[in-house]
Amino acid sequence: MCLITVGICVRNSEGTIAATINSIVSQNFPRDKMEIIIVDGNSQDKTLDVVNNLVAATEIKCRIFSDKGEGLGAARQIVVEKALGEHILWVDADVQLGRDFIRNQLSFMEKNPNVGIARGKTENVEAPDNVLIAVQNLFFSVKEEVYMGATICRTEAIRETGGFDKRIKGAAEDDDLRIRMAQRLWNNVINNEAKFTHSQRGNLRSFLTEHSWYGYGGHFIRHKHKGLISIVYRFPPIFFGWGLKMSRKSYRQDYRKKSFLIPMLCLLIILSWWFGFTKGHIDGYGH
Repeated sequence: MCLITVGICVRNSEGTIAATINSIVSQNFPRDKMEIIIVDGNSQDKTLDVVNNLVAATEIKCRIFSDKGEGLGAARQIVVEKALGEHILWVDADVQLGRDFIRNQLSFMEKNPNVGIARGKTENVEAPDNVLIAVQNLFFSVKEEVYMGATICRTEAIRETGGFDKRIKGAAEDDDLRIRMAQRLWNNVINNEAKFTHSQRGNLRSFLTEHSWYGYGGHFIRHKHKGLISIVYRFPPIFFGWGLKMSRKSYRQDYRKKSFLIPMLCLLIILSWWFGFTKGHIDGYGH
C-alpha cells in the first residue's frame, strides 16, 4: 500500500534538484510505501539528466511526466491525477527535507484528521557570504504561511475540491487550492516538527523576478475569488511595518543582527510583487 506520493514540479533547476531528490530518497521511511512523481515544465537545462540519473539509482517507484508547457497548475494536477498515495507531499526543486520529514508529517496528519494541508517548518541556515540569502533565511524561518514548498496534503481532500486550476500558468495555484479547501472546512496549518531547508535566491535580479511572478499570480487569484482576497496589507507602508514585526520575532529566535534588515527585504518583496500585479492587470490575467 502506498501511503505517500512525493510530487515534484520542476523547471530549469539543475543546480538544486539533486539535493532535493537526495533528501527524499534518504528519508527514514519504508521505500515500498512511497512513490515519487516528477513533472517537468519543459526544462531547457540539464534538469532531466540529473533527475534520470538519480531516480535510476533508487528502489523507490518513480514516474516522470511533462506538463507540455501548460504551466504550474496543470503540472500539479498531473500529480493529483496520477498519485497512488493517500497523501501527496509537495516538494519544490529548491527544498531539502530533514531525514524524518515524511514520518513527522504523516504522524501529524494521522493525529489531526481535520487538517487538509500541513507545511513543514523552515530551518534557518546561516549564509555568511551572501547577505540576501542570509536575510531571506531569517525571514522565512519566522514567516508562518502555508504554501506548497514542503507541504503534505490529503489526496482525497484535493480531489474533492476539484484539484488545481489548470488556467494558472505560474504562481498562486497553491493559494487558490488553499482557499477552496478552507471553504470545505479543511484546515491548513504548519507542523513545526517537520523540518526542511530552502535554497534562497542569491541574485537580486532573480529574487525580484520571483516575487514579481508571485504578484502576477496574485492578480489572477484576486479576480477569481472576489471579496475573499484583500490586498490592503500589501500596501508598501503596511508591509514594511509587518517586516518590522518579523524582524523582532526573528531576532528573539536567532539573535542575529541581520534580522533588522528584514523590513528592507519586505519592501523589495512588495514593490516587485506590485510590479507583477500591475502587469497582470495590464495583460488581463484573471479578468
